Amino acid sequence: MLDFYTPTLDDKEWIEKLTENCGQIGCDISFATTYLWRNRYNIKVCNHNGVLYKAYFSRNGDVGYTFPLGDKPPKEMLEVLLNDAEERGVKPLIGMLNKTNAEILRHLYPDEFEFSEERDSADYIYSRENLAFLSGKKFHAKRNHISKFKRNNEDYFVKEIDSSTIEDAYFVAHKWHMQNDSDKSELFAIREALDNFSALSLFGLVLYVKNRPVAMTIGSKINSSVCDVHFEKAVDVDGAYAVINNEFAKLHDEFLQFNREEDLGLEGLRKSKLSYNPDKILMKYTAVKI
Repeated sequence: MLDFYTPTLDDKEWIEKLTENCGQIGCDISFATTYLWRNRYNIKVCNHNGVLYKAYFSRNGDVGYTFPLGDKPPKEMLEVLLNDAEERGVKPLIGMLNKTNAEILRHLYPDEFEFSEERDSADYIYSRENLAFLSGKKFHAKRNHISKFKRNNEDYFVKEIDSSTIEDAYFVAHKWHMQNDSDKSELFAIREALDNFSALSLFGLVLYVKNRPVAMTIGSKINSSVCDVHFEKAVDVDGAYAVINNEFAKLHDEFLQFNREEDLGLEGLRKSKLSYNPDKILMKYTAVKI
């Protein structure tokens, strides 16, 4: 049986060695995502012979695995996972699969798994250039929205998140949650992100109007080309979301793409993410052993 445990900051180095060069760009591959949501989803990890195994343990005893990550043959890694499920007495369920890994699983175990598409968990992938420059007809409304914000708030400015602005970022997040959300698990994750900002190699921005923080965003590197936008919140000022998104993309020109994560099946969030014309909607799949 695999020796799963709750990830700590000490796991960042070995996990990122595997994730940074694996070619995957889903937000679930990010160490920061794994760490910040470890308590909310009871995420456990295991380093078995240099392979990352990750699982989600539910209160009723169910276990959901992710596709193993390492340089061993897929069949070898998956057999370890399937043996672990058998020893625990649970039906193998492998979630957060991208299309490639779903096809590998289907090929290696034909007719042994039932696959389902998880649209609510699909990631939205955007060109950094599109988010930064908003060129062309398809971004006409976004450009107008930002222009209106700048006309109405000529004194606006942005600052990168550091020790002097961390509490301003949290102020925005806390206020947003007081106004919109009774589930405080995300607010707890944001507090942890800010408290461990350097240790998690995070970066972000705060937007100010009249010297008051009105928007914040936090991201991390998935790999040298892709940024994962973990959190984005805005309060009180119309257009603040569009501006913080645009300023963040303009600042981080070291990336080619931005993963703005899933919409959770929320109608308003889906509409907002689609309005930015994603380059790709990175579909996720779940496979359950028949």
